Amino acid sequence: MERLTKKIDKKVYITESKNLQQVQGFNNEKACTDVYSGEAINKLAKFEDLYEYLILSQEETIEKIEKLRKEDKTNTVTFKQLLAKKMTNENFLNLFHIYGVE
Repeated sequence: MERLTKKIDKKVYITESKNLQQVQGFNNEKACTDVYSGEAINKLAKFEDLYEYLILSQEETIEKIEKLRKEDKTNTVTFKQLLAKKMTNENFLNLFHIYGVE
């Protein structure tokens, strides 16, 4: 993956203007020109989509696990697969947390 950002300080990143494009957008129902698009924004959006997916997936997985527990189906393959998925999601979410992506 080619990086679109460069770290210049512990918490500050920059990108070249070629990675951004000013577009006409809307802010509180009013047209504005201070919104941007471009390769850097698209890549950031993919990370945000992934993060939202992991959060939603984790919530759904926990619900399914609890349902199987209530049904006393803790020895099923499905239950074990869900536990593995829950742990995998937790690991990814922890990595996001460690790197300050929340």
